[in-house]
Amino acid sequence: MPLDISLLDMLALFWFILAWYSLSWIGRHYKENDKTTLKSITKSYRNQWMLQLLSRSNRMPDVALIGNLMRSVSFFTSTSILILASLIAVFGVINQAITIFHDIPFAQQVSAAFWKIKLLLLVLIFVYVFFKLVWSLRQYNSAVIMIGAAPDVFETDEELFLYANNLGIVMNRTGQHFIEGMRGYEYALAALAWFIHPLLFILATTFVSLVIYRREFASRTMKAMAPEDQQD
Repeated sequence: MPLDISLLDMLALFWFILAWYSLSWIGRHYKENDKTTLKSITKSYRNQWMLQLLSRSNRMPDVALIGNLMRSVSFFTSTSILILASLIAVFGVINQAITIFHDIPFAQQVSAAFWKIKLLLLVLIFVYVFFKLVWSLRQYNSAVIMIGAAPDVFETDEELFLYANNLGIVMNRTGQHFIEGMRGYEYALAALAWFIHPLLFILATTFVSLVIYRREFASRTMKAMAPEDQQD
């Protein structure tokens, strides 16, 4: 069965991959040591938290806070599995699904084979999301183990700072993978637009990218969390 992939469809898919990859690369590397992004500011707060945590004798409130974060990751991990199961089930009723989308005004008429390619994109996205969130959850478990293994009192400040730095690395890696998993949810919404029309797919991808970029680099939350000397 022919796929009927147009040049516009290929451009839309290329723009989707490029936008997602570029934004992820920028989030990982842009001014990593400067407090100018939501990620870098949050990273500095996590490092400070881990230092304060190890300096306290009662660490149960901190463990409870980490438990709340783990529940959030666990919720989205479970949700991604349910979404994957639903997407796979759609393959069994592909003709009915195509009929529903064809009733949408301005929807592009494509073959069933090409429609499956679009559906496969969503499946791959949520497979990616699942692995990111599972790894985030596992690293949270590692952080809790490190907290439990930490001595009540460190013999020297150097030992305290080293342990806090290593614990901060684990916590920051956990946060990074959670962010990347949630970004998959956001770009999955853009991918839904491809079922209607490639132009809408391009617009949705651009809109999602701009929203993510603004929240990372120019949101009110970022400005509120920034140190006072960096606020306007």
